[in-house]
Amino acid sequence: MPPAHLERQHAQKISAIAALENESFERDLQIDLTIAQSWRRCVQSNELDPLRFRELNVVDGSQLRENNERFERLLQLAEPALIELAKSLVGTDYAVLLTDDRGVILKQLVEASIEREFRAAGLRPGADWGEAEAGTNGIGTCIVEKRPVTVHRDEHFLCQNIALTCSAAPIRDPHGNLLAVLDSSSCKSMDSRSSQLHTRALVATYAQMIESQHFLREYRNQKILRFQDRPELVALPQKALVALSEDNRVLAANDVTLQLLGIIDRAQIVGKELAEVIGRDVLSLVDSTACSTETIHSFREERSGRQFHGMIYRYKKPVRRKGLVVMPTSTAIDCRGELCELSVLAGSDPVMQEAARRARKVVDKRIPILIQGETGTGKDLFSQALHRASARRDKPFVALNCASIPESLIESELFGYKHGAFTGASRDGRRGKIIESSGGTLFLDEIGDMPLNMQSRLLRVLETQEVVPLGSEKTIHVELNIVSATHRDLRQLIENGDFREDLYYRLNGITIKMPCLRDRRDLNEIIMRVFEAENDTGGEVRILPDAMNMLLEYDWPGNLRQLRNVVRTAIALCDGGVVKPEDINLPAAIRPIASPAIPIESQTDSVGDDKADDEANPLNSAEHQVILASLNAQGWNISRTAEALDMSRNTLYRKMRKHGISMDRG
Repeated sequence: MPPAHLERQHAQKISAIAALENESFERDLQIDLTIAQSWRRCVQSNELDPLRFRELNVVDGSQLRENNERFERLLQLAEPALIELAKSLVGTDYAVLLTDDRGVILKQLVEASIEREFRAAGLRPGADWGEAEAGTNGIGTCIVEKRPVTVHRDEHFLCQNIALTCSAAPIRDPHGNLLAVLDSSSCKSMDSRSSQLHTRALVATYAQMIESQHFLREYRNQKILRFQDRPELVALPQKALVALSEDNRVLAANDVTLQLLGIIDRAQIVGKELAEVIGRDVLSLVDSTACSTETIHSFREERSGRQFHGMIYRYKKPVRRKGLVVMPTSTAIDCRGELCELSVLAGSDPVMQEAARRARKVVDKRIPILIQGETGTGKDLFSQALHRASARRDKPFVALNCASIPESLIESELFGYKHGAFTGASRDGRRGKIIESSGGTLFLDEIGDMPLNMQSRLLRVLETQEVVPLGSEKTIHVELNIVSATHRDLRQLIENGDFREDLYYRLNGITIKMPCLRDRRDLNEIIMRVFEAENDTGGEVRILPDAMNMLLEYDWPGNLRQLRNVVRTAIALCDGGVVKPEDINLPAAIRPIASPAIPIESQTDSVGDDKADDEANPLNSAEHQVILASLNAQGWNISRTAEALDMSRNTLYRKMRKHGISMDRG
């Protein structure tokens, strides 16, 4: 902590800033306008006291794990860039941090020699560095400003933080929404503020690199136009990216595209034909038979006459492996396709096939769809698949997780706001998720966690198809297609007074129930497809029968999300492209216990050995006999036996373990 007299001087300066008009900041007190405006927000909106020590809000372990699961794809995608940025900062006393869109630290790369300093300063995974919690700082102020910022030493609001130096840059999704923040921080930088320009530029470059990779990943099934005003810049992170449908309509565009074309709002180009946005000259590149060679071509923008240089990019899917899964007696199953196609998600499970069939029938009928299921069953994937199966697939798909956004921010995120609507509002205002999704699909995840007052506003919007942003009197007409999801019991929430019954009926045009993974009859196929989707090695991956049986017999309390993590880890751990039982990383406390190998002859006799138990519970004896008889009738084929008994494969495995029935009949 700084000496008391320096703390008092700092607090006095902040008080003076809060009392000034905006135009007086730089003239009277020689302070950066961004910092001054942030200080004012901290005093007037967040009611923070620079002299009062604040314990940082650190999420607990389970929340942090859930947050990391939510951002697992981004973390995996960003890791190479984070490592490279950290390498460039070795020996400088700087650490690299990646946070979520609220400012909660997801990942930290820091040298061991200074790790204790960063932990003492509160710069560690799980810590919330949003501006409302931690005052003016690189991460929180970047989130508010939505642009790269540097907060150097006593530019921090709280006295406890004035030894820190932070440079942060936003990472946006393809629709311009804030996805995460990349930050580089030091606990003891003695350099001048101007010397931080290089660090900020470095962080911004790596943030753009992650942003570009995320864009390419999200639209890996579409062709993507990459361009710049100089040919040597096309391969750099600061390139324009435009995702295109097969008929050359714009699906998404990054910020560089808007800057180069002089466009303020994505809504001006999303859904329009590329020729209408840029001009017909670009079509010679997009439709060129040579586009697959990634050759750079030149074209002119029709409106300004400016010359650009670009190429068409198509995602290179890893080479398909033959013999992905090695089974004693296996039938070949086609593992091609992406997980976000309805047909792939449905697989061969009757419940999921029926869900997909019903969903296809209503997806273009303006009927709201409610998806229910346990956490991790793939409700978000199913919603994306619904959008892709609809006639509005070329329009925006906009998602909002009602459980992950603070209650104070949901209103502005959902309904948008006008410039000056409240202290701390962006100078450009915000359109809000509802307006952004107009004509496309609005996905409200974890709808059961939406605050009651927001439920009332949402209900009105659904009834009128009109929205009024905060601070505005202008009514904006929207064309809403709502898909919502929850793992909670909405009927119970209604009884408890936590969810509006009238909103429930408005959202529940049709309910799609996602079965948990342990009840899926096509678990074998799902595992194979997840191996296909998660294997980015470019080589062949095979799984031995014993390892496959471990996956089939497990209960999967975390469902598809847990399966993907386990498979990804197994691929990383395996040697020679062969997944063995020791590569399957399941929680020890609930890892399936291998049953003893009992020959088939002794299995029949064992009923007599356990006669006392069977007499105590005759249902056990009956179940044992039924399973054994069915296995014999089906030639010990697990799939056919499970189907005959009307249960899933892993339920059958579980019951076989319970009764001591082993596949080893030698």
